[in-house]
Amino acid sequence: MKKRILIFGSGKLHKKFLREIQKDDYVIGVDRAAYWLIRQGRIPDIAIGDFDSVTKKELKLIKKSVRSVKQYPREKDRTDMELAIEYASGLAPAEVFIFGATGTRLDHMLATLHLLDKHILIDDKNKIRLIGRGKTVIEKASYRYISILPYTKSIMLSLNGFRYDVSKTKLIRGTTRGVSNEIPGRQAHITIFSGKAWIIESND
Repeated sequence: MKKRILIFGSGKLHKKFLREIQKDDYVIGVDRAAYWLIRQGRIPDIAIGDFDSVTKKELKLIKKSVRSVKQYPREKDRTDMELAIEYASGLAPAEVFIFGATGTRLDHMLATLHLLDKHILIDDKNKIRLIGRGKTVIEKASYRYISILPYTKSIMLSLNGFRYDVSKTKLIRGTTRGVSNEIPGRQAHITIFSGKAWIIESND
């Protein structure tokens, strides 16, 4: 079992993401992100994708540099990111962090959001996860805002430690009530009684 897996996608990547890589992390480069990692001096443990976003010369470098490369045909029913998440899940990791999953392709981003399921997506301004029933502790960290949006048709939840706390309140998908809450203290608790929700921590 891998303790942590970091997936780098072909969306908007920032060099500061490289600081998130710890010594024992298992790193997956998705399509062009594998080439980007190599260029930054961090060889991924595996490269996954159809590699339609790289040149023949760049693909040759990926295959030369990366120990394991899983290349898929361009005509397929799943995105490269889904294939990477499926592979990561098969390794039974403790945590999966996804970088470079947002950018100009809103269709790819939305599709990836629906794949999260206990994984965490991080971009330049946001940290996004999908949670279900139970209690989740949110540390204030470096994000100013936190939004709770229903993934299912509705959710029943309680919030404690937020600027706007609620007790066993129903939020319905398609409304904006859960947007832009804040954590005045060091941490806060979200308790989901039914349904699933996206938790989005963000900065302007």
